[in-house]
Amino acid sequence: MDTKKTALTVLKVLILLILFSWIVIVFVDYLRVRDDKDPMFCLSKVENKYDDGTTTICTGLGYKMIRYDRECLSASEFGPFIIKERTCDSKDSK
Repeated sequence: MDTKKTALTVLKVLILLILFSWIVIVFVDYLRVRDDKDPMFCLSKVENKYDDGTTTICTGLGYKMIRYDRECLSASEFGPFIIKERTCDSKDSK
């Protein structure tokens, strides 16, 4: 019975440690994007080129950063990994 209780405690501590680490990673990247810097913990980085500029998409652990450097749109977005890239002809880019 003691071994089972110890294993459960170790598992709880491990889960809390992983969760805390993930929160720190997301928070650090959010602060860097807010200060117009690139994220530190980028799993994949894609740069899309357009006639009027580029967009950079960085996907992290459960989040995505999109930086628009275009004539029609100049901004940075940080949100869940399901956010979509804005286009210049859509209503939300104005």
